[in-house]
Amino acid sequence: MSAFGFETATSGMARERAGRHGPLPPRRSENMRHVDDRPDVYEAILLAPGEKKIDVEIDTRLPNAAIFTFHKEDHTLGNLIRARLLKTPNVIFAAYKVPHPLTPNFELRVQTDGVIAPRQAVINASQALIKDLGILSREFTKEYELAKAARQQQNGAE
Repeated sequence: MSAFGFETATSGMARERAGRHGPLPPRRSENMRHVDDRPDVYEAILLAPGEKKIDVEIDTRLPNAAIFTFHKEDHTLGNLIRARLLKTPNVIFAAYKVPHPLTPNFELRVQTDGVIAPRQAVINASQALIKDLGILSREFTKEYELAKAARQQQNGAE
């Protein structure tokens, strides 16, 4: 209810959805302390002192297999590396999972045929991705500059 004694449509719908009956609870006043337990944004991307970016664990259940845990990374890098690993001829299996959506970590499981080690396969895939992304950046910049020059030429002709 408002200060004038009538209920707005929005507050009525909110009360119905929440299943409450009776008046809405009072608004939070400025003198009430609000506790925010969310982690700071930078904690999701910056490593703490002494924290490693990647942990490697040898998978003893399969030959030539390892599990890599990437800290402070998400699906973006996980899917890129997995896709690149699957294009590598010596890689038998590559998959990743995010153990929990609120933690910025993913686990990458890699199995090779024994010609190269899983660690070397991940290193090679990472280097190939860096090379591919460099090419993409150069091509994008070139196309952007060409489109920009064409727009300037078109605006100058008018």
